Amino acid sequence: MKKVKDNNPVFGLSVKFVEGLDYSDSEGKIIQLWLNTRNTSVPMIVTASDSEAKLQGTDGIFAICSEKCGGKMKQTLSKEITTFKETKDISLN
Repeated sequence: MKKVKDNNPVFGLSVKFVEGLDYSDSEGKIIQLWLNTRNTSVPMIVTASDSEAKLQGTDGIFAICSEKCGGKMKQTLSKEITTFKETKDISLN
């Protein structure tokens, strides 16, 4: 939940939703997603159905301020088993 400073790299964590989870009404938007295990919401980009990311199997992307934060977020998302099927690191520089 840190703000990324100007000219700093941005990392990303792409996610695949569990089967049956539908965020199609939010395609191409940034939404606040509730994480039960952290009792808070975080921003997530929902990929558009015609985007390159979606074609490669990515349903959502979290912008991450550092690799360390990405590791912590991966641990959190692995506990959110009713929402996420898998995660994968990406670079958004």
